[in-house]
Amino acid sequence: MRKEVYPKGSSQYINKLNKIRILNLIRENGKISRADLSRMSSISAPTVTRVVDSLIKDEGLVKEIGEGVSSGGRRPTLVEFAGLDNFVIGLDIGSTQIKGVLSNLNAKVIKEVKYPTQVNMGFDKTIDMISNVIGELCHHPQVTGKKIFGIGMAVAGLINHKKNIIEYSPDFHWYQKDILGALQHKCNLPVKFDNVTRLMALGELWYGVGDKIKNFIVVNIGYGIGAGIIINGQPLYGPKGMAGEFGHITLDIDSDVVCECGNLGCLEALASGRAIALYAQKKLENGGDSILKDMCSGNYQLVTAEMVAKATQQGDELSKKIFDRAAEYLGVGIAGVINLFSPEAVFLGGGVSQAGDMIFSKVRETIHKRAINTIAKDIPIKSVTFGMNAAVMGAIALILKEVLQLRMNSKKNAEFDLK
Repeated sequence: MRKEVYPKGSSQYINKLNKIRILNLIRENGKISRADLSRMSSISAPTVTRVVDSLIKDEGLVKEIGEGVSSGGRRPTLVEFAGLDNFVIGLDIGSTQIKGVLSNLNAKVIKEVKYPTQVNMGFDKTIDMISNVIGELCHHPQVTGKKIFGIGMAVAGLINHKKNIIEYSPDFHWYQKDILGALQHKCNLPVKFDNVTRLMALGELWYGVGDKIKNFIVVNIGYGIGAGIIINGQPLYGPKGMAGEFGHITLDIDSDVVCECGNLGCLEALASGRAIALYAQKKLENGGDSILKDMCSGNYQLVTAEMVAKATQQGDELSKKIFDRAAEYLGVGIAGVINLFSPEAVFLGGGVSQAGDMIFSKVRETIHKRAINTIAKDIPIKSVTFGMNAAVMGAIALILKEVLQLRMNSKKNAEFDLK
């Protein structure tokens, strides 16, 4: 990752701003001539030519693709963003699996791999698994001799961006973990990481609805619950980078349900996938009648939120009540967020959201009851664009943002053997 810091107003500083401006115009406009770049950027033609040549030869981020249509003189040479020729790795570090994708800079997935994880496997073993995923993706034949710009990584938990560490991950029970430092001992690819739900929102912004709306909220309902908040086209971080811990809002002050964070009555403890499973187990242990007993072969500890969803689809009354309870809590929480931020849309993602209308209908109904109608009446509640790939799409976008700001060096794949 680049470290250059140039004094404002210096020739190097202005040159870098020009390169960033031209690079982003090329990516946004597709095939384009140097003359059109000069006109659109108000940068002189000689400077544009010099910048484009540098982006082609030095950065490898632009390529010439032939001639365009003449407007009277010589036919112009067209250039475009070299997204197909450069690559990035996106990782979603989840409590049940590590998902990794190899993608080009146009966000086309070349290969996807998944490895099962367990929350009790420990930090070091998780790092080993992450390294194995990186190694497998790095050595895909399609990127042999090509450029990989870096690894974007989505991680559940509180990310301290000042210290660049995972401050606390309730899902993994990690405290003060230097994940970058740990990975540097395994491989030498540049790595950036962020909170999983914020990256789901970033992926939605860059590759989903971001060309249409710039103020929205993504709610991630999986093992835990979080929110990624986009305001005026920018993710909300807060001063330490920890904004969006939606799941740890207390919704029931009289609750005796302990959250992973140690508090009582958190939304996450009442409506997450883990909460749905635990509540179902409790109901069965207390004599509840349900087809879940057969589905788990009488071992109630094996009941999962996915089982509860399947039982609900089969008409199981107890499972339906459990899902409705979780969805109502979610609706109450989301109604409060809508009242607070007045977004253009709310998107639901994560494993529990895959239950579809069983969740969405009750959430919408509750929002209609609880939110201020003047604010909420026209706000759509929709599924994230990329489903269960939402986090890895955000991880890819995290690296692309760095590339487009010329903050990442590219290296050839051959240089990235695991240490």
